[in-house]
Amino acid sequence: MFESLVNNFTTLTTFLFFGNMFRTKHLLNSGLKDRSRRIVLGFALGFFGVVHMYFTFPITHHVFADFRQLPILISVYLGGFTSGWIATLIISIYRVFFLHGVSPISIFGGGLNAIFTLVIALLFIRPRKLSFKRWLTALALSILTSNVGFYLTLEGNARSEAIPMFSIVFALGGIFTYSMLQYLQKSGDSLRTLREAARRDFLTGLYNARAFEVLLQQKIESFHRYHVPFTLLMVDIDHFKKVNDTYGHAAGDAVLSQLASILRDTFRPGDEIARKGGEEFVIILDHCDRDKIVNIAERLRSNVENQTFVLPQGIEIHITISAGSATYPDIDEEQLLDKADQALYKAKESGRNQVWRA
Repeated sequence: MFESLVNNFTTLTTFLFFGNMFRTKHLLNSGLKDRSRRIVLGFALGFFGVVHMYFTFPITHHVFADFRQLPILISVYLGGFTSGWIATLIISIYRVFFLHGVSPISIFGGGLNAIFTLVIALLFIRPRKLSFKRWLTALALSILTSNVGFYLTLEGNARSEAIPMFSIVFALGGIFTYSMLQYLQKSGDSLRTLREAARRDFLTGLYNARAFEVLLQQKIESFHRYHVPFTLLMVDIDHFKKVNDTYGHAAGDAVLSQLASILRDTFRPGDEIARKGGEEFVIILDHCDRDKIVNIAERLRSNVENQTFVLPQGIEIHITISAGSATYPDIDEEQLLDKADQALYKAKESGRNQVWRA
């Protein structure tokens, strides 16, 4: 029995680890819609349940059990109802018709037990929210449904031996699964935090230059699929060097940070804002053509001009910006950045505090 349990726990660990790796690296970045991802998860976890049927462990001399209910609990946690019912359907059909043939034991122990487990999981487990109390409740009720099956299909000593032994082993497997899911969730959250920090400018919290390059390429690729135009807007603070020379670099940092807040307030959540370097910012405006950018950029210019910037010394100053825009696909992707930069240069050359289009 010990060897069988080791095999089961090894299978659990391997599937959860590599399954989570595939999910985070490929499935979540595949471009599939959320419902499609849930369907894929359901099939994967249904297959996982089928695999577990071949890793049985003895709980008496003549009674064997497995962890096929755990994939159902996992499927509801990861993908809700859609993943859950697909995994349950695969597991129950395989158990009833393909494993050892149709019999009262396969119908109750396979089909009905899987359905009861799904109902319990849907009642107590919240998708993507891992609560130990809820997981333990679902686990306990799943054990209870299996024990009812043992009670109805076994007799005498087999029944009295199977029920407590199965309860202990399945509880250990369920708690181990919860611990693995919690570890993978925390590891994933930490990794996402690190990745996001690597993409952000430390001072303003906006995307940095490297992240901007990736976002721009993604936006171009998106255009080829959906044919939605976008505009690149480059923004530069007028006479920023004078602010640094007069009030110090801490004052310059304060101006940059406050300008970043204005940018966030001016643009929509879907627009990508980045600090390109120094006092230069760049914005990718989605669903924005050459005509729309005029009013949007002018609103930004006016917002900055009318804003009072407070320096660390308590001094209040006013600044202005110059901006240049270039719209895709009106301008080729190879020239997009250069054209926006040239438009910005024309705005500065013409007296600053202006917006020019390429």
